[in-house]
Amino acid sequence: MKNIDFNTSLLRQLYDNPNITQREMAANLKCSLGKLNYNIKFLLKKNYLKTNNNKNSKREKKYSITEKAINHYDFSAVVENYKVNLFKRRKTFLIAEAGINHNGSLSDAKKLISLAKKYNFDSVKFQKRDLNICIPEHQKNIKRETPWGTISYLEYKKKIELSISQYAELKKHAEKIGISLFVSCWDINSLKLIKKLNFEYNKIPSAMITNLNFLNEVAKEKKKTFISTGMCLMKDIEKAVNIFKKLKCPFVLMHCVSLYPCDEDKLNLNMIITLKKKFKCEVGYSGHESSVSPSITAFFLGADYIERHITLDRAKWGTDQSASLEDVGMERLTTLIRKIPNTLGDGKKIFLDEEKTVSKKMRYWEYNN
Repeated sequence: MKNIDFNTSLLRQLYDNPNITQREMAANLKCSLGKLNYNIKFLLKKNYLKTNNNKNSKREKKYSITEKAINHYDFSAVVENYKVNLFKRRKTFLIAEAGINHNGSLSDAKKLISLAKKYNFDSVKFQKRDLNICIPEHQKNIKRETPWGTISYLEYKKKIELSISQYAELKKHAEKIGISLFVSCWDINSLKLIKKLNFEYNKIPSAMITNLNFLNEVAKEKKKTFISTGMCLMKDIEKAVNIFKKLKCPFVLMHCVSLYPCDEDKLNLNMIITLKKKFKCEVGYSGHESSVSPSITAFFLGADYIERHITLDRAKWGTDQSASLEDVGMERLTTLIRKIPNTLGDGKKIFLDEEKTVSKKMRYWEYNN
């Protein structure tokens, strides 16, 4: 620390706390008592400090700063890390979860990718399943009303499932417009197929967090993996974390409540802090509520990654549409998230030149003479 900065810091501590001891000052300034006393003598000679006559303090002299020091030194230029922890955030990584909101339409899938790019998301994600594995036998033949008529649940799922060749086409579209794309797989067969497309990230859906064999296969790929933590207990998260740490696979825990849509009073966003404290890892938030504000709260609680479902139209048919953001919600989210870091500043009190111009119009007692 330069001597002038050191002296300013020394004076600022006395300014803020006139009763501070020399030992406390030395500890805060991370210097020896010898250096502190040397600088105190310098400041006394310059009349920036004066000695207080305190009969109750025989062992240690007390000092206070003079009016000359207040006028000479700019205390606002001191960064006091010992006293104030400034709120600092890196750029939040925003994931647009397109999921199955394309309803099997390649054209709509491309529109969702373009929508994510338009509103400044960092990545867009879809889903892939082997339907013979992922659908329980007792559900396959259940009849369901769909836009394609009354068909079995299996036939419905086939209608909305995109093929590997279609994902290859979507990847080209994403690369062309400049946004990353990845896919969350729901079974090992799909994982092996998707691996051929060499996406940058993997994702563990909340439903899959208790499938330890699947977690092992994903972690073996060593790709950065987003692990959603809905519909499980803390012990399930611990098991997942242990697998990824053992296989040295980078991961992000995504706090999540698996309700579609989720009522805001059930979001439990303080879990973001709990996960960070317990696992000492990167933490994000995967939201299924219909509003934007909880994502902003998640940002301020420390979520460095935020995933939100997106849709072309919330009135469209499909299980995830109502828990998704349309273009208006997407724009609101990204505009707010992106502008926050620019508003934080450095925490130093500054009298801006622009303010000085304004002050000349208002402080008549300073400029009338």
